[in-house]
Amino acid sequence: MLGTGVFVNTVELAKRTGGLGFLCYMIIGVLMLPLIISFAHLLKLYPTGGFYGFATAEMGPLAGFISTWSYFIAKMASAGLMVHVSISLLQKLIPFMSTLPALALDAFVFALFTILNLNGLKTGSRIQAGFMVFKLIPLLFAIFAGFYLFNGGNFIAPHLLWQGIPTALPLVLYVALGFEASVALSNSIENAEKNAPRAIFISYGIVMLIVCLYQLMFFASSGMALAAEQNYLGAFPILLGKLFGAGHHFANMLGSLLYIAVACSALGGCYGIMFSNNWNLHMLAKNGHLFGSKLFSAFNKNQVPFACIIAEGILGISYLLITGGNQLPLQQISGLGSVLTYTFSIVALALAIARKKTTTVSIWIARLAIANCLILMGMCIRNFFISGVIPLIAFVSLLGFGILMFFMSKQKEAITTPAR
Repeated sequence: MLGTGVFVNTVELAKRTGGLGFLCYMIIGVLMLPLIISFAHLLKLYPTGGFYGFATAEMGPLAGFISTWSYFIAKMASAGLMVHVSISLLQKLIPFMSTLPALALDAFVFALFTILNLNGLKTGSRIQAGFMVFKLIPLLFAIFAGFYLFNGGNFIAPHLLWQGIPTALPLVLYVALGFEASVALSNSIENAEKNAPRAIFISYGIVMLIVCLYQLMFFASSGMALAAEQNYLGAFPILLGKLFGAGHHFANMLGSLLYIAVACSALGGCYGIMFSNNWNLHMLAKNGHLFGSKLFSAFNKNQVPFACIIAEGILGISYLLITGGNQLPLQQISGLGSVLTYTFSIVALALAIARKKTTTVSIWIARLAIANCLILMGMCIRNFFISGVIPLIAFVSLLGFGILMFFMSKQKEAITTPAR
C-alpha cells in the first residue's frame, strides 16, 4: 500500500482541499472499512481462490474473469505511474539521467523488474523488505518535522477548502489500494485462511494511520505554500526551507537524499505490484480463459509464471506510452478497475451470506460495502469526465478485449472438447 500515491498527492491535496487533505484519508479509510472486513471474510471462505475464486463460486466464470482481468489491467496502470514518478525524481537529482528520455528509462526499469521477478517469491520478499526501509524514511521525516514546525494558523477557515473534497477522494482512494495484495498471493501464504485476513487488517490499519499523519503534519508545517507548488517535486524543498532556511547547503543535500528515498519508495510500489499481480493473470490462464493459456500457466524453474510477468512489463510500458506518464489518468484507471473488482467480490460475499454459506459476517456489512463501492466508482467516473475521457475509453477497451478473449477461448474449448 505504501508507494507513490501518498507522495504525489501531497501538493495535489493541498491545492484541492487546503488543510483538509488528512480528512480525505480518514473519509476513504471509513468508506473502505466494510470492504476490508468483507475481504477478510472472503479469504476465510475461499482462502486460495483469489478474485477469480470469489466471484466464480457465486456468480460463474464470466464474473470471475471480469473481476480478475479488471484488477490485473488496472494495477499495471498504477505500476506505470510509480515507475514514472521514480524516474522523474532521479532525473531531477542526477544530471546524467536528465539527458536520457524518461520513457526509455521507464522501459528499462520494467525490464529489470521483470527479470528480478522471474527469480521467485523468496528473492522478491527480500527486495520488498529493502524497499520498505526507503519508503518509511521520507514519511517519518515529514511527520516528525511537522510536529516540530506545527502551526495551527494553517488550519483557519480560508485554508479549509471543503468544496474540493469530492474531487480529492478518488486520488486518496489510490493510496488505499493495495490492501488486497494478499488475495492474489493467497496461494503462496502459509495457513492462508488465518494469515491472509490478518495481513489485510494489519497493513490497512498501519498504512492509513501513517498517511493521515503525513498529510496533516506536512500541511501543518508548510501551509498554503504547499498548494502554490506546481507538483509533488516542490513539496520537500518547502519543508526543508522552513527547517533550515532557503538555499541552505545541508537542506539541499538532505532534500536530495529524501527524494532518492521517495524514488525508491515508488520503485518498491511498482515491484510489489509486479510481485503479486502476475498471479491474477496466471489464475485466468489456469482456467483456460486467455489466448495461449498453456503458455501463461507454465512455470519456470523458480516456480513463477514467467509469461505472466513478461505480460505485466509490456502492459506497464504501454500505459506510459499512451499517457506520457501523466499522473491523473493513471491514478483514475487504477482506481476504477480496482473498485470494479471489489464490487464483484463483495457481491459474491453477499450471495454467500444469503445462501447460508457463512454466518460470521452480517449481510449489512456486505450491503454497506457494495454501496461504498458504487459511491467510489461514481467518483472515479466523474473525475474522468472532468479531466478527460480518453483514459476511460482505454480502460473500457482493454476490458472489452478481455471479455471477447473469454468468450473466444470458451468457444475454442467447446469445439476441441470431444462430445460425451
